[in-house]
Amino acid sequence: MGNDQRSRRQRTVSGSGAQSNRRSLGSRMGLEKREAPRREPPTAQPREPRARRPQATQQINPQKAGYRPGSPRKQRRVTQAELIRQRNRRRALGILGVLAVLAVGAFVSVNLLFKVTIFRVENFDRTTPADTGIYTEEELVNALGIEKNSNLFGFSTAEKTAQLAQEFPYLEQVGVEIQLPATVVIKVEPAVERFACMYAGGWMVLSDSLKILRTEVSQPEGLILLSLTLPADFAPAVGQSIVPESYNSLLGGEQATAETAGLQASAAQTLTELRDGLLSNGLFDGATALDIRDLSDIQFTYQSRIQVRLGSEMNLAYKLRLAAAALADPEKGLSASDKGVLDISNQQSNGDIRAYFSPDDPAPTPTPVPAETPPPEESEENQ
Repeated sequence: MGNDQRSRRQRTVSGSGAQSNRRSLGSRMGLEKREAPRREPPTAQPREPRARRPQATQQINPQKAGYRPGSPRKQRRVTQAELIRQRNRRRALGILGVLAVLAVGAFVSVNLLFKVTIFRVENFDRTTPADTGIYTEEELVNALGIEKNSNLFGFSTAEKTAQLAQEFPYLEQVGVEIQLPATVVIKVEPAVERFACMYAGGWMVLSDSLKILRTEVSQPEGLILLSLTLPADFAPAVGQSIVPESYNSLLGGEQATAETAGLQASAAQTLTELRDGLLSNGLFDGATALDIRDLSDIQFTYQSRIQVRLGSEMNLAYKLRLAAAALADPEKGLSASDKGVLDISNQQSNGDIRAYFSPDDPAPTPTPVPAETPPPEESEENQ
């Protein structure tokens, strides 16, 4: 084993020496092997700025207005914000153009198409012929002051309504409307003389809505006598509606308690409720006087012979039903010849309301005085 290893080493050494003594083919041919020169990495050199492309310049026309001689101007670059502003400007101009066209069309249509050619007078429920009371339809149309072929929208319907209400006081309600394409409509409801009310200077004739129809020096006949509280500085004017003052003696001073907190109705509201209750119970035609001066002592007079005291407005509808049972039913109630006071103002602790009638005491019949007897005449015999 040692000899074999030794022989292997010798062969290896001898082989390497032989190889070193060999010459390459290039050396035998007289060529020398040269190493290729090493390339140096290129050093970074500063780049020259790239020449910009010449932008197109705006051509200026010497014949155009505003031309100034000189070098041509360079076209400025348009930013995104400027593009948005231009787009919004074009959009706004378009909207304005549409609005202008609509305005012109509306002006032309109003002034050329809608002309007044028809006048119609009707009731508030649109029925015809209209009940105009003491007036005629021609008077109402002429009072408008609107000429035919005039502009249908050239006047105010509210102003015309107020004008007719002032000029025609015997109209309970009046209204002026327009109806396309060419009609003016007058709606009316006649007023009825209902109440006679006294004021400081005389008497007023009022309608159902307390509208002043006329004034008189003496009390008008055939109307319901209405007693109410007027404002201190009241001055009647024909055509106006009055608003009565509200007074309730139960709410004054120390008498105002929690039990009377609900007695806050106004005089106008109480009068409306009283009138509606009398109508529904068939007593309104027989009523000759209404008294709402004190809202804690509401009264009305029936056929000028029975005074009905209702008290406050609480349970007023029920009180009026009791009054109707006593006045309109001669078998169970009062007779047609009874006179006196019917009191329905007392409410018991359990909530019941009862009616009490107090007849008027007839005037006592005077005792006939005996005639003086003449003294007896003397007989002829005594003579």
